[in-house]
Amino acid sequence: MLHNEARKLILEGYDKGIRVKELAKCFSVNTCSIYRLLKRRNETGSYETQTNLRGKKPKLSDADHQHILSLLEKQPDITCLEIIETLNLSVSIDTVWRFLQKAGYRRKKKSLHASERKRPRCGREEEKLERSYIWVPCK
Repeated sequence: MLHNEARKLILEGYDKGIRVKELAKCFSVNTCSIYRLLKRRNETGSYETQTNLRGKKPKLSDADHQHILSLLEKQPDITCLEIIETLNLSVSIDTVWRFLQKAGYRRKKKSLHASERKRPRCGREEEKLERSYIWVPCK
């Protein structure tokens, strides 16, 4: 990959009349790379690398982010799956989970009320009394 300064020098040399083969030999690049660079300059007017086109595109838009945060304020004990179903999003649970972590939220066990603290010793009844989780902002 050529740096922007080398691209600029190649194009200046081409504009001064130096042949493509000589430029390719001088800069140790393939002639196809120079022709591709000339084509890009003719089409877009720019010779710089296009770094904004790299990487994976985000699945959630800014509007989705705002909807998720507003839903979380209304209902802090909502699960990621419920967020996806409520907002009709076409993303995975992990995507919502990662967004919430980046937004500064973490899961916390919901504290039990006095009546819920009296747990029976039987294992089957204990399963019914599982504590739910809530999303709280990190400090």
